[in-house]
Amino acid sequence: MIYRTEHYRVLRFSGVDALAFLQSQLTNDVAALSIGGWQWQGYCTAKGRLQATFALARTAADTFDAVVPTSTIEALAKRLTMFRLRSKLSIEIPADRAVVLSTSRESQLADVTTLSLPDGRALQIASIADAETLPAATEVAWNAWQLANINASIPEVTAATTEMFVPQMIGWDTIAPGGGVSFSKGCYPGQVIVARAHYRGAVKRHLERVEYALARQEMMPEVGVTMTLADGRMVEVCNSVLRNDAVVALVVA
Repeated sequence: MIYRTEHYRVLRFSGVDALAFLQSQLTNDVAALSIGGWQWQGYCTAKGRLQATFALARTAADTFDAVVPTSTIEALAKRLTMFRLRSKLSIEIPADRAVVLSTSRESQLADVTTLSLPDGRALQIASIADAETLPAATEVAWNAWQLANINASIPEVTAATTEMFVPQMIGWDTIAPGGGVSFSKGCYPGQVIVARAHYRGAVKRHLERVEYALARQEMMPEVGVTMTLADGRMVEVCNSVLRNDAVVALVVA
């Protein structure tokens, strides 16, 4: 199945300095990204805390499109624009592009950028005109997509969890495909702290999938909250979804 979604939007970086700018700001090695390829990326504070996570596709030599959760895209665009200074690039949320969720890697649309996931699903960037010919993702379809992300250990930083985690806490350095952090690319905001945590093994909390039955009248745990598991451990909820009266979540334990 294929759906258009409002849960993600496209953030575009274009111009002769786009590559150099992104290389200096993001966690992964943008210079290693070939035209037509994509990689996971993160944007950190100076203290190494993730403000956003997203997928970045290189669509031309000097053009990059990011698929960003809608809850964080405005803040991310504003923050990156602050550091553009004299760099020759445009940072915009294009009105003519949309994000499509596909349960297979084949596309029904023309002129799409396909970001294939390891489990056979794909994120696709399409024209808004083409996307509008598709059904909108229902709550059921969106929950199924979130569940697939959780099962594939694909965490997502949203507005509720921004600045809560260093990349290693949510496994961003090992996320498939390819990982979302480069430890050899050079400086970016928070790089010293992220690298120090990596080489010294300083991160003691890590991502974990949990599943438990939701008791009658018990509230679904909200993303970003701290909760206590049945074994007594305190964890922070990164992503969660309800499946057949059971909570399935990625938590940092």
